[in-house]
Amino acid sequence: MTSHEYCQQTLKKVSRTFAINIAFLQGDLYKSILCAYLFCRIADTVEDSSFAAPEQQKALLTDFRGIFQDKDFSPATMRAWVDAFQHAVSENDPDNEDIKLVTNSEVVLDNFLTLPLPYRNAICDCIVEMSEGMMTTLQMKSRQRNGIYFSKTIAELNRYCYYVAGTVGILLTRLFAYHSKSITRGIAHFLDKHAVSFGLGLQMTNIIKDCWTDYRRGWCYIPEELAISNGLVMENFFKPAYRDQAAVTLNSLIHRAAAHLDDALNYTLHIPRRNYRIRLFCSLPLLFAISTLVAAQNDLRVLAGEKVKISREQVKKIIRDTRLLCFSNTALSNYYHSFRAQLDDSHYSRPT
Repeated sequence: MTSHEYCQQTLKKVSRTFAINIAFLQGDLYKSILCAYLFCRIADTVEDSSFAAPEQQKALLTDFRGIFQDKDFSPATMRAWVDAFQHAVSENDPDNEDIKLVTNSEVVLDNFLTLPLPYRNAICDCIVEMSEGMMTTLQMKSRQRNGIYFSKTIAELNRYCYYVAGTVGILLTRLFAYHSKSITRGIAHFLDKHAVSFGLGLQMTNIIKDCWTDYRRGWCYIPEELAISNGLVMENFFKPAYRDQAAVTLNSLIHRAAAHLDDALNYTLHIPRRNYRIRLFCSLPLLFAISTLVAAQNDLRVLAGEKVKISREQVKKIIRDTRLLCFSNTALSNYYHSFRAQLDDSHYSRPT
């Protein structure tokens, strides 16, 4: 099996949804986003794993960042990093697909090194900034109450979302511009202005969808600032007696996420229509996200441990519809707004 084949097979195991989405891309753009996603997933696995000593986790992220900052891509350097991870992680489950990915980081690196230099440099910049942000997040997570980390403010949530998703939006814009001559300097400048917001919209949707799971793991990204404005302290957020206040708080985050997705639509509509595959690649996660927000709105089951998911049938329908509509700005915009209109945000202001 080649390193590229390994990356393709592994992606299907760690994220079936993204594997569907990226399959519409081709060539170096496909390969660069494939490698970038897996590197981000490796860093995310380090951030989410348990370690006997917190300083080991920080050291691993620091060293991972250093590989891309120094561009030290020797097999020995990556192998030493993987060995350090395996010795430090508390639950080294050999059947966990994310753990398997970390232990095969060298294979991903081999595939990455076949990319043209501009693609590699863009990915390096993203991984360096994302890893730095994750280290900041680790410091925040040490600020716990009763074993739970609560995000304090909307600004703190935005910073977190920037590091784990906004940086990816910036990366993708660079990769799109390298790949397509149709994306002129003026178009790229417009995309740059909306790239971070695109990432924030997708990440906030994930936070809403996974809020209960995250809480059970010891952290809650829903800003305490929002809860307090609705007369709720975060320690009571998931308690049945406070479901109504919690639902109002969650809905306000849903509408903040939707406003960012509006920017994501604007981003997508400015990609030239001749770049059909890139438009499709951007449209699908956008439409999956807005439909997820519609499903989560006013759904108290989200607060009781039931994960919000759009059905496989709906996923297939969105893919089928989007492939037909993606050429037309008007058709794509109307399709997005057919979901967006189901969110009543008349009482919510645009996020800052």
